[in-house]
Amino acid sequence: ISDRAKVIPSENFLNSEQRKSLTPLLNCIVPPDADSGMPGAGELDFIGYVNEFAPEAAASIRSELDELNTAATEEAGSSFGELSGADQATVLEILRHRNVRFGRAIVVQAMACYYQDDQVVALLGEQSPPFPEGNTVHPGDLSLLDPVKAGGRRYREA
Repeated sequence: ISDRAKVIPSENFLNSEQRKSLTPLLNCIVPPDADSGMPGAGELDFIGYVNEFAPEAAASIRSELDELNTAATEEAGSSFGELSGADQATVLEILRHRNVRFGRAIVVQAMACYYQDDQVVALLGEQSPPFPEGNTVHPGDLSLLDPVKAGGRRYREA
């Protein structure tokens, strides 16, 4: 068990309704894939990750979960965590149309948590970090950029 999995309950910055809605939301962002054995984002220690690596995001995450639960209650009569998968998808679609930026903090932290998780990295087959001693970047043919360079500026000067 990683250190992140040993989160003390007092370190959980969410209330019970937010906690109940977080796991299904994370699994909507990155669903589990039984065929490949990949876990969903909701199966990882998101709270521990945020506490350790992004504590400044906690307030935004709480706010986004409150917005999600308010929308779920208005649209379907229950908090997000108590809805069926179809109703959850409907609520997320409504929120996306209402507020294009909804969930930004949760999505960013979910992706960071997911792709830094040891289990996920192992299942993806990555055994070393990409930089500085991992994957090699091979030199390419920079002449391919000549048409772009010849096109001139494509922005306005202020």
